[in-house]
Amino acid sequence: MKHITAHVPSPCSIDDARRGLAKREFFFVYQPKLRMDEGKLSGFESLLRWNHPSRGVLAPASFIHLVEDSPLTGSFTDFIVAQAARTLADWSVRGYSTLSLAVNLPAAEIGRPGLASKLSALFGSHSVSTSRLQIELTESTDPGSIEKLTAAVESLQKSGISVAIDDFGAGCWSLAILHRLGVDTLKLDRRFMHGIQDNANSKVVVESLIALGQRLGKQVVIEGIETAEQFAWLKTIEHIDCQGYYISAPIAEEQIGELVARHGLVH
Repeated sequence: MKHITAHVPSPCSIDDARRGLAKREFFFVYQPKLRMDEGKLSGFESLLRWNHPSRGVLAPASFIHLVEDSPLTGSFTDFIVAQAARTLADWSVRGYSTLSLAVNLPAAEIGRPGLASKLSALFGSHSVSTSRLQIELTESTDPGSIEKLTAAVESLQKSGISVAIDDFGAGCWSLAILHRLGVDTLKLDRRFMHGIQDNANSKVVVESLIALGQRLGKQVVIEGIETAEQFAWLKTIEHIDCQGYYISAPIAEEQIGELVARHGLVH
């Protein structure tokens, strides 16, 4: 797979997205999460791409608005989780059975009736533990009823699936929601890292959010690590995971073995 660098051209149509899904034009790249104090891989995030026949490889910004809150939402969810189960099964065969995989779903979608039991059956058919799957809820998505979302999160967790809030601190979610929504992981938005090496106040904010998340018993993931200075600072903080281009850009499936060989796996 040569082209994994995404660009954003003119908007696509919902019919185009439906055709692309049927023609298997959608695929995934994978961005690693590094456990900083150990220097080892804890898992990957699965990132959707579209190999469009005339526009090239597209990032979600070009098409995700077509999918969310449309008749295509369920089809894309089924495609995403089915591919996740296959990928994790393949990793087990290759000896990467401790790696987790995170997928992005809109908050409204995890409330689909029977989703948790469907995922349990799907992963069982592949002999993969659901504990290796994490669903990331994007903050920019309106969460709707917090009561319904909380119940959906609890249903997934009872099935062994962990849930994360993605881009925390940048969207419509808030600290008031956080204490009611029992997610397992907080992913701090990448904008917190912009210029952090030159801004003492920014460091205090990030350190405070990490401490808050950990005191609430949540795994904390920092996104947007792009410099050696950021990496060195975060390496001093215990039990956090980090993602960013300084660690690795999103990679094709066939490149994962190289990263595993370089970093090793968290056990």
